Amino acid sequence: MKKVIVQFSSINALMAGLFDGVFSVGEVKEYGDFGLGCSHALAGEVIINKDFLEADGDKAVKVMDNDELLPFVQVTTFQPDKVVDVNDVSKNNLYWHLAQYLLLDNVFVAVKISGRFDELKIRRPFVQHKPYPSVVKVFEQQVVDTVEDVTGTLIGFWTPEFFKELSVAGFHLHFIDTTHKLGGHVIDFMASKAELAFERKQSVEIMLPVNEEYLRKNLKMDDLNKVIKQVEN
Repeated sequence: MKKVIVQFSSINALMAGLFDGVFSVGEVKEYGDFGLGCSHALAGEVIINKDFLEADGDKAVKVMDNDELLPFVQVTTFQPDKVVDVNDVSKNNLYWHLAQYLLLDNVFVAVKISGRFDELKIRRPFVQHKPYPSVVKVFEQQVVDTVEDVTGTLIGFWTPEFFKELSVAGFHLHFIDTTHKLGGHVIDFMASKAELAFERKQSVEIMLPVNEEYLRKNLKMDDLNKVIKQVEN
């Protein structure tokens, strides 16, 4: 199996305000069943773990239909290179845990962490309406929850720093609990014991939108990295 992440659109397009979905769930499914993204009009965070799940600001989690649209998504097949038990793992030390097993500064890595999380901080946006506000304004109004003793799975990717204008540099993780009632973008997490699975990816393929709004949009953002960090964290 080709070790490739397929990315639909770019992070700077999303940060520049292109929130309309242009890729269908059915189309994305052809490229894998593991990953993350966001739904049309930033209505929710998307967690791809076999099913395509959407967690919205109203705390609802649903399975997405094939005809629903996505503005940004990363997807792959997940066949882990290694699965290990880890202790006292958090977002702050996840790099250290992975670095015990592979050199990751210059490669992409698909990451899955399963278990009971002592503490988890997640966020979900609310659906937006045109004319869309700036992405910073959107996430100033997001729902942020800190929950304790929740069992589920973190799914996401490690992206090297030098790809920061293509995707989110560092770790980008989404969460879904075992009951599929709680999900969202992960701001922080801590687990005393968990299972860590990872797969190094050899390449990334980019599927760019072809609609007129994308083609005419000025995607140059002088403060792109600052905006990404503000939104992601």
